[in-house]
Amino acid sequence: MSKYIKVNHSGNAGDLIYSLSSLFQYCEENKCKVVYYIKIGVPSGFTDETHPVGNVMMNDAMFDFLAPLLKAQPYIHEVIKLNKGENMVVDYDLDLFRKEYKNLSAGNIQNWIANAYHEFRPNLSKQCLFIPENIGNNYIIVNRTTRYNNFFIDYTVLEKYENVYFVGTDKEFKRFSIHNDKIQHLKVSNALEMAIAINGCKLFIGGQSLAFSIAEQLKIKRVLEQYVYAPNVIPQGGEWYTFHTNEQFKTILNKTL
Repeated sequence: MSKYIKVNHSGNAGDLIYSLSSLFQYCEENKCKVVYYIKIGVPSGFTDETHPVGNVMMNDAMFDFLAPLLKAQPYIHEVIKLNKGENMVVDYDLDLFRKEYKNLSAGNIQNWIANAYHEFRPNLSKQCLFIPENIGNNYIIVNRTTRYNNFFIDYTVLEKYENVYFVGTDKEFKRFSIHNDKIQHLKVSNALEMAIAINGCKLFIGGQSLAFSIAEQLKIKRVLEQYVYAPNVIPQGGEWYTFHTNEQFKTILNKTL
């Protein structure tokens, strides 16, 4: 077995974080590390203008945002950007699931790579994202993007709780703060800073997003607003909850806080 395996992935960001389930397990079993090539500029086919990277799977800004978190993982040796048109011979093309898995709105994102390559058998209950520091746990973190929303969910219920912070873009925060004018915007410069903040919170609440994928891979206490039309994020391991209605959400908050 080689000391390193070379893999490539073109995004999206959350899919890339979920790939760590497979890579971590593989590296543990085979005593190796990952050289991770990330492709820039591969068309996504999205027509939704609310997607944070537009009509591509990964762009330069998102690569720069993710790279510090990936490089901090003990089983990742190197993270390398492949610009549009560049190719690299790799051991595993982690985009293969997009060609072979026909219904990406169903199933579990964390299993998609295992569906394409049976060498990868991830333990989805196991933490596979590791953070170098902890900043305490006396706060709640919320994230909600402009996609995968149930528009009937009422987040004003969070007003009665102290130390609630929102992580996400300025646009996302402005939209969310309509629900809670006391909430504070926790701005981060990269995904490692986001992960450190999430790792330290007493509860994470979010939709199907990059931020939730980080919470999921950290296995912290987390609550998912699951999108009923594409429920392909399925929490496993640690303490987790999912909701589809306001009553479910209130019950979970009363139980966890």
